[in-house]
Amino acid sequence: MDEPDIPDGVGEELEEFGGLEGVRKLSPDPSTLKRMERIYSLLSAGRRIEILYFLNFSDMTPSMLAYLTGMAPNLLSFHLSKLESSGIVTSRRMGRFVVYSVTDMGRKLSGPLG
Repeated sequence: MDEPDIPDGVGEELEEFGGLEGVRKLSPDPSTLKRMERIYSLLSAGRRIEILYFLNFSDMTPSMLAYLTGMAPNLLSFHLSKLESSGIVTSRRMGRFVVYSVTDMGRKLSGPLG
């Protein structure tokens, strides 16, 4: 396919990458696309977005998140497990508590939530 015409005032940002052809060379490989698909699919669940939203305020325990979201502990645990296994949140033990926090990747994915 031939490179399309670009109207004036559109695409100046692309020049720093070498124009459309430069951006085309930056296309993600199939394994990266698959990983991105899993992450965005994970974030298609409103309850997980809600958890991520609250974790952007502060690190929290599951009981704090359950209080804020109104989720039953088993459902919250299910969603936290999904978020943690994908690298969006992380957990650590603090005495008798488990504390969850957003990872750098999670903050980037949070966009306007953060």
